[in-house]
Amino acid sequence: MDDVLAGEQPRPIRCPSCLEDLCFDPRRLFLPEPPTHELKPWEPGEETNAIRRRDLLNQAFLKCPNERPGEHFLPVPYLSHGTPLSIAFVGQSGTGKTHLLAAMMAEIGRGGLDPYGIHCRSVNTVRHQTFLSQAVSQLEAGLVLPSTDPVSFVEFTDALLVTVGGRTRPVAFFDIAGESLTLSGQSTQFLLGVDALIFVVDTMRALRMPQLVPARESAGIGHGLAGVPDPTFSTVLDRLPRDGDFSDVPCAVVLNKCDVLRFEDPIDQWLRSGPPAGGKSVDPQEAYEESRDVYAFLAQHGASAWLRPVHDCRRCTLHFVSATGMSPTTVPGRTDPHGPRKAFVGGVRPRRVLGPLLSLFTMCGLLDPPVPQLMGV
Repeated sequence: MDDVLAGEQPRPIRCPSCLEDLCFDPRRLFLPEPPTHELKPWEPGEETNAIRRRDLLNQAFLKCPNERPGEHFLPVPYLSHGTPLSIAFVGQSGTGKTHLLAAMMAEIGRGGLDPYGIHCRSVNTVRHQTFLSQAVSQLEAGLVLPSTDPVSFVEFTDALLVTVGGRTRPVAFFDIAGESLTLSGQSTQFLLGVDALIFVVDTMRALRMPQLVPARESAGIGHGLAGVPDPTFSTVLDRLPRDGDFSDVPCAVVLNKCDVLRFEDPIDQWLRSGPPAGGKSVDPQEAYEESRDVYAFLAQHGASAWLRPVHDCRRCTLHFVSATGMSPTTVPGRTDPHGPRKAFVGGVRPRRVLGPLLSLFTMCGLLDPPVPQLMGV
């Protein structure tokens, strides 16, 4: 980064929110001031000690020159570690997108990517710690996370610097409220530049299986909502850039909350098998077999509408996942503004949450060899 200050400019990076190109500019730097972390203008030349200056640069934010959607900032390390990769979670509110992202971060923090030679650190410590305290720590304490608030302008939820084989790339995660994903305009404009997608299917909403009736009643999901297609899937897929009939954006379809069907074949086999086998790459045969089984299971139980990403995208894998390992239960005598308080009594036990991420890393070139293209498995 000191090379940048000396005049060695990196190539432009596309802002993941407004999609404009921007370059590092020391005149547009801001530092968060404790204890509120309010961003204040900062001139790096004011710090003459090279070690302290590099540390401050790693904490600094660059103000995007495009202010039409409103002021927004990017962490400086996001601009200085290769071409960024952006991953967006797609699904209506209540499908478990935030729980899935929090479970992924928790598994990464426990070294879940180490067997694949993948090492991660935060792009910005303050933003990462905020997500850990507001989501990851709460989930691991057994608390049900609140729904993501709708926004008019999208910024990434958290970001990591991912190093594989000596190469480092920033990876940004977008967790957007389902209500925002169904809107047009600036709230979904970022989708035109997103690099990969995770489509989250809610088992209790997508499948009409009779054994799910008690789970739906406990979750407050009306019987009339079962089997109703998720509008965010079509909204997002309709906006993706295409080459002919297909989009080149890699995607993963996640059948979430599989714990409610933990004794059903083949879900029971996949959940018992644990995470994908470790190694320098994802096993293409295992990726194919799991994708085949998810596709067949959804098609068999009348949930073909959730399979549209497979037919619209050239590269797509499908996954059995449980972000929490169990359904929440009502806590006696406890309420919150939305009704009775629910919690994961005994703590959460995520299952196979890193599988979708590993597949996307493979399809986006972070891992080799590539996962086979899956269309109409």
